[in-house]
Amino acid sequence: MGSGHSSASKKAAQQQTGGSSGGGAIASDPVAEKLGAGLLLTCDGEVLLLKRTSNHNHGTWGLPGGNADGTDVSLLETARREAVEEMGPNLPPFEVVAEVPTRRGKRGQKHYTVFVGRVRPEDRAAWVPQLNEEHSAWRWLNVGELAKPGGGGGNQNEAVQLHPVVDLALHTQPYRQTVLAAVGPATQP
Repeated sequence: MGSGHSSASKKAAQQQTGGSSGGGAIASDPVAEKLGAGLLLTCDGEVLLLKRTSNHNHGTWGLPGGNADGTDVSLLETARREAVEEMGPNLPPFEVVAEVPTRRGKRGQKHYTVFVGRVRPEDRAAWVPQLNEEHSAWRWLNVGELAKPGGGGGNQNEAVQLHPVVDLALHTQPYRQTVLAAVGPATQP
């Protein structure tokens, strides 16, 4: 997730609106102190997660994404911009199948929208993310395993510690229901 907790982020937070029409259009939300978006790519019951290298949530597996800035006209644009920054300019084609606005922080002041994007298997097979310095690895992981209570979805060699946004999206209602429905019913535990 990109850095940039500047006044541009607060300015964008003052312009945010939720809702599923318009890809998270930017409008007014005085409660949000931080506003951001991320992209949860999915294919065949798996989701793409990136392992963070930054001091903030180091070693956790999360989404490409970050804070909105003054140039973004929508939260979907924020998610795409951050995904290109973190995974390279040649993202695979994807269809947005869900928009999941989340709230975090002690006062619910962190507003972060997760866009679930479905990738076709042939596009997934032809694409390799080119990670920037914010991440050290990428993996496609079974969302059904990740979504189990205490689910880390890793193999016996490595447990997967989820970034707080991914943990929230996969383990807390109503976010969990929306994400699992968008990824597909065969993946639900």
